[in-house]
Amino acid sequence: MDTTQAMAGHKKRRAGKSAAARRARRYWAVSLAAGAVIVLLTYFPILFVVSNSLKTGRSIFTSGVFALFTQFHYGNYVTAWNGVDRQLLNTAIVAAAAIAIGVTAAALGAYAFSQLKFRGKSLLFMAYLALLMIPWTLTLIPLFLVVQRFGFFNTWWALILPYAAGAQPLLMIIFRGFFEQIPAELLQSARVDGCSERQVLRRVVVPLTRPILLTGSVLMTINIWGDYLWPTIVIQNPQRTTISAGIAEFVNSFGLNLNSGGAVFAALVVASLPMLLLVALTMRYFVSGVTEGALKL
Repeated sequence: MDTTQAMAGHKKRRAGKSAAARRARRYWAVSLAAGAVIVLLTYFPILFVVSNSLKTGRSIFTSGVFALFTQFHYGNYVTAWNGVDRQLLNTAIVAAAAIAIGVTAAALGAYAFSQLKFRGKSLLFMAYLALLMIPWTLTLIPLFLVVQRFGFFNTWWALILPYAAGAQPLLMIIFRGFFEQIPAELLQSARVDGCSERQVLRRVVVPLTRPILLTGSVLMTINIWGDYLWPTIVIQNPQRTTISAGIAEFVNSFGLNLNSGGAVFAALVVASLPMLLLVALTMRYFVSGVTEGALKL
């Protein structure tokens, strides 16, 4: 009797383990299939654009959607580069100047909000928070009038200053949170050694928060690189416009010419490649900044 019960219990345990193994295999298969679908939906548009950038114009319309890399017409990239090289340089100049002004101003303001004591600090910071609630499109007309009044219309300053100012609310909030995590004793010891507040910020705070400062710079760059509306409003000279508006002008320059399809896709690849490289090269700083903030919080 005892032997029969033991055998029955052993069979039940084996059946339970087999059922658990089958459930684990089904879960693994479903997870693998879901992951494959997500990867396909994420990367197929990129492969589609790159593939079409290497095709002749008419073959884009005659070949199927899934006919990838059937041609390798590299001349499209020569045409695309000649059409948007000036706009790429303009965007890099505007982004560098806006970052230099915007990140510096946000770092100074965040340091004041986090380390200094002055009357009305909480109220002023809440006013910065309120700026995030205002849609960007509602400020277009007032901002355009200000740019026109100061004589910045059709100049790079019409792009640089609004981009630097528009980034202040978000950067201020991000930077302030990280500045507050720096031990007060460390800052006080620097002051005791004779450092002014500006020296404390430059020699102590900035080196410790470099990853998040770089993160703010990258966020500004991505925003500037992808902005189409504002440059088309304040820049009339094609030689001064940025890449998003430049791509639109490049596409319009071909009219209804079907042979230009490959060059258009090549221009999209050329315009996107700097951002892909930027994110790839700075990803470890993003991770470092986020991890540092999570550990300190």
